[in-house]
Amino acid sequence: MYRIAVVDDNETWCFVIQRFLQEKNFAVSTFNNAHEFLAESQKFDLALIDFSIPARRHQISMDGAEVITQVRKMLRQPPILLLISAYFPEEYLQETGQICSEADACLSKNLTLQQILTVMEHLLQQKQNRGVAEITRYSNYGYIK
Repeated sequence: MYRIAVVDDNETWCFVIQRFLQEKNFAVSTFNNAHEFLAESQKFDLALIDFSIPARRHQISMDGAEVITQVRKMLRQPPILLLISAYFPEEYLQETGQICSEADACLSKNLTLQQILTVMEHLLQQKQNRGVAEITRYSNYGYIK
């Protein structure tokens, strides 16, 4: 059973994605605080991280891009799927493509849960077959490495 971390300040989104993934036989932990996730990040096989974290009530020192940078410094690192709010226009995302450059995939939250699951399964399969360092990076916005 794969262990998935969901790092997002939107508690409703965390609940929805957690329930969906648990129904697909994943072990899911949610984090509303990036620092708590970083302390446990090496326990997970894949991390879904919200681009626009944090909510000020939870932390003010780290956004999604900084969380990814911190995870990448660790010896054992899970693949990272960066989720971007459906409210960001595609033009904005294209201009800030570098933000996604350290993530293994960069997807919009306006995709269906099944589409997100498909990308997750692909990343997990690549990790299993070749190791994290060789994961193909891509996104539905055209940021392909």
